[in-house]
Amino acid sequence: MAGLSKFLFLYVVKIRPNHKNYPTPMKLNVIVIDDSGVQLALASKLIEKNEHLNLVGTFTNPFLGLKAVNNQDVDLVLLDIEMPEIDGFSLRKLFKYSVEVVMNSTRASFELQAYTNGAIDFLAKPLSSSRLDLAVARVLEMKRLLAFEKPISVSAAS
Repeated sequence: MAGLSKFLFLYVVKIRPNHKNYPTPMKLNVIVIDDSGVQLALASKLIEKNEHLNLVGTFTNPFLGLKAVNNQDVDLVLLDIEMPEIDGFSLRKLFKYSVEVVMNSTRASFELQAYTNGAIDFLAKPLSSSRLDLAVARVLEMKRLLAFEKPISVSAAS
């Protein structure tokens, strides 16, 4: 059983077996933005192998990627940090809509900065299936939690 599938199986069947409203795992629409064609090819291959991901676009040009993020139904962006035209941190600030971002770089020293800039996860290059699966599991779990979040009612004090 693949890493993410095993995680979801264990969570749904073993940890939360009586949760009646547990949604079936969704497919996340993913865009990859990376100036390296080799990294795009690797990311694409890993995404296509993951049953919970739907690759909707890959971009070596960050501004074309930005346009796609802002104009398509995207749940997750796999975003390179170091690109010649603009860095991933600056590009992320230009996203018009709230979208989950997993940042990646060859430099592990960017990890803390990625989290402080709103990334849900950071992946060191070269990307691996197991780390991508873990990042996807985080996104799915967060979306599941947000789906069950109930508004807090505040009553006025008398």
